[in-house]
Amino acid sequence: MHPRNGLSTSAVVGGKLARSQSTTQFTPLNDDKVVEYLFASDASAIIEHTNRVIYLEDDDVASVEEGLLTIHRLKRTLDDSSLHREIITLKLEIQQIMKGNFNSFMQKEIFEQPESVINTMRGRVNFENEAIILGGIKDYIPEIKRCRRLLLIGCGTSYHSVIATRQILEELTELPVMIELASDFLDRNTPIFRDDVCFFISQSGETADTLMALRYCKQRGALIVGITNTVGSSICRESHCGVHINAGPEIGVASTKAYTSQFISLVMFALVMSEDRISQQPRRSEIIQ
Repeated sequence: MHPRNGLSTSAVVGGKLARSQSTTQFTPLNDDKVVEYLFASDASAIIEHTNRVIYLEDDDVASVEEGLLTIHRLKRTLDDSSLHREIITLKLEIQQIMKGNFNSFMQKEIFEQPESVINTMRGRVNFENEAIILGGIKDYIPEIKRCRRLLLIGCGTSYHSVIATRQILEELTELPVMIELASDFLDRNTPIFRDDVCFFISQSGETADTLMALRYCKQRGALIVGITNTVGSSICRESHCGVHINAGPEIGVASTKAYTSQFISLVMFALVMSEDRISQQPRRSEIIQ
């Protein structure tokens, strides 16, 4: 498919792009092939049919007519960076969302935890050298070390993973660590400063309260770090940097393997923050080994 973006020649009217120009169109590269479009709220619902997806943003309206997909922007401002809609190829496989021989998805995901823990640490933990590499945030580590405080924000199980790791984060980072329930955080109009670092933890990356809290902090100039299990999710796209927990799809409502992977991801972050502190080396070795 080939995108034709009408935004490049948009006229500005009253500080906003003219509505007639705020459209993006996608047409097949090979006109002799029929293209089928599927609409779903989650990629796992259509993975058995296709692994190529386009994610819509807030205020997008998509329509299909005579094989042509049109995405229309209801609202746009000059500082809006959502100019393009890319076609993304998913790595998700149909076997990952099948229940198999288990009685329930929750039971299946409980037994998948040894594998998901390994996947979370794969390529990131060097046990011989006691080194931790988090590629998604390594360029931001110097800025994080200079911050005023760490704020960790989530809902439900993600919030509990934050509670479980708060002590080790404070111990290894030697920074004040504030934990917040996303819904309560917004109700209080919490003061946020430009030298704050805000972590947003969500399995799906689409949790509404967590996403609203992210935008609240981002508007106030804080550094945004996303920790999610879903590549291409809203929290992934709107964060400055982040960590993908690599737990695999989680279908069960009660979180299991995503919780353990979130816990390990936060511990790995604490280990990265303390790698140049001599006083913390015995504790780091104890945790890694």
